[in-house]
Amino acid sequence: MDLQRRRLSQGLLAAAGLLVLPGPAAARPDMTRTMGTTVADTGLAGYRFESRVFAGAEGRRRHRVWLAIPDRTPPPAGFPALYLLDGNAVLSRLRPEWLTALDEATPPVLVMIGYDTDLLFDGEARHYDYTPAPEGQASVRDARRPQREGGGAAAFIERIESTITPWVASRTQVDANRKALWGHSFGGLFTLFTLCTRPQAFGIYMPVSPSLGWADNLLRQSLDHLAARPPERNIPVWLCRGDNEVRVTAEMNADQLRQRKQQGNAAFNHFADDLDRIPRVEAHRRLYPGLGHGDTFSAALPEALRIVAGLAPDPAWS
Repeated sequence: MDLQRRRLSQGLLAAAGLLVLPGPAAARPDMTRTMGTTVADTGLAGYRFESRVFAGAEGRRRHRVWLAIPDRTPPPAGFPALYLLDGNAVLSRLRPEWLTALDEATPPVLVMIGYDTDLLFDGEARHYDYTPAPEGQASVRDARRPQREGGGAAAFIERIESTITPWVASRTQVDANRKALWGHSFGGLFTLFTLCTRPQAFGIYMPVSPSLGWADNLLRQSLDHLAARPPERNIPVWLCRGDNEVRVTAEMNADQLRQRKQQGNAAFNHFADDLDRIPRVEAHRRLYPGLGHGDTFSAALPEALRIVAGLAPDPAWS
């Protein structure tokens, strides 16, 4: 990507407030809430559930992965599979009607990658696992949360491929060409980082409200890398966010709020445009009207299920 376009992208992200995570007014998730009773506990006709705990990296929380496997004979090529980050929160919010609506297509295996805790979100663990570090650095700190270490994304991709994926393959038959990765916020950042650095790892990428400006716009370097070495096969990317994702400050008036929202949406579209220019990357995008940062988590889940199952997406996608 040329220098002029890169500077424009960085300016849009900075003006939109996307170089930091959205603040409390953007519906940041409550990190103290617990999972409660889920469909894995109550059971659901048409799916069977199981889980396994995996050792974390040294000094890190263990990962817990929940599997939801369609209770039917796999297609000849295997089931599609949807890998979902923040697995604790995904499982807590998963609705039976979302899954039963997939019966007319090919219901996917759900691989919900979370942590060995009852909390919906493990802020410290996900901060490390989902964020990349600059080249040559082992870790990175977020200026807004210096107590949290980041930079473990490359190691986490390796952990998924070397430990979680083989376990999934031992439990059911999966179609490698229909394997998708979904993540929200930092999880969306991780999804895009994986696309840019290991495009062959998944056949479909689904970043939701990605933290595009993490670590001084580090993702742009990865995007440049992907543009220089495009994937060998067509890869659809379903990129979405709420059109009301804005970090509100106390001194902000209505005009400033409106302008900040417009800048955020422009930065999102600019990134999607750059992604779509890369050969064999098929970038689809959607802005959810009226939704803030946290709201998009649940809004994007049923749509991801439909797309991976092979059902037609909502016409709002472009």
